[in-house]
Amino acid sequence: MTPVSIKPKAVVFVDYEHWYISMTKMHDRKPDIKGWYADMSKKYNVTEVCFFGDFSNQSLRAEIPRIREVTNFVIETQNASPHHKKDYTDFIMLDHIYQRAMTAHDIDTFIIFSGDGHFSSVVSFLNIKLEKNVGIYGVKDAISNQLKNSASWVIELPNQKAENLEYYRMILRNLRNLQNAQKGKKKKQRPAFWPTVEAVSKYNDADKDKVAEALRAMIDMGYIYQTQEKIMSKTIKVLQINWEKVKKDGIFE
Repeated sequence: MTPVSIKPKAVVFVDYEHWYISMTKMHDRKPDIKGWYADMSKKYNVTEVCFFGDFSNQSLRAEIPRIREVTNFVIETQNASPHHKKDYTDFIMLDHIYQRAMTAHDIDTFIIFSGDGHFSSVVSFLNIKLEKNVGIYGVKDAISNQLKNSASWVIELPNQKAENLEYYRMILRNLRNLQNAQKGKKKKQRPAFWPTVEAVSKYNDADKDKVAEALRAMIDMGYIYQTQEKIMSKTIKVLQINWEKVKKDGIFE
């Protein structure tokens, strides 16, 4: 009998101000919350996920519905004082982490999403004193070296895998929406390679070369295949989605 693989049990604390603000300002994109959660859940039995932030900020408040797709634990850290607002979020988040550490007998791993060096002390405490595995997620080029050095492991986003996955999802979303729009129509639009690249690039304000590269990769990996169809006097290659493989590999919501 093949032994059952038991994933480590993990609790997760997310500094969403760090994630959202750093990602939008430094990498010109929004956090892929569902993709991040799905990838993390492949490695860990995630029992708790808690997001922290000053959601009085309108841009952050608009993110709450997306956050609630993975968790209902959203902690508002708004501070009435005009000073040290970011530090206030850190303080509240640290308090929750230390409180959870006191009852973490059944928890194997603590995961903290932040780049702030303020968290290096609690990471060391969890790692050394409580002998917990402590991982850090953070935005690339926005993580303190002190925090990196104190953790068991560090994953920076966006990484190449995450960036590729984002383009794959743009393409799949476009093709799915086109399929849905064609239902019941006699004259149907057939998605071909370059028209799809153009549409995805324009709608998502994405780099055309990267979209084309991602579409080629999806064809090579079997997520998308091409069939030949004769339309009028022309034969064109039409893009089709291998939904079974897409769902199996979890690359689309």
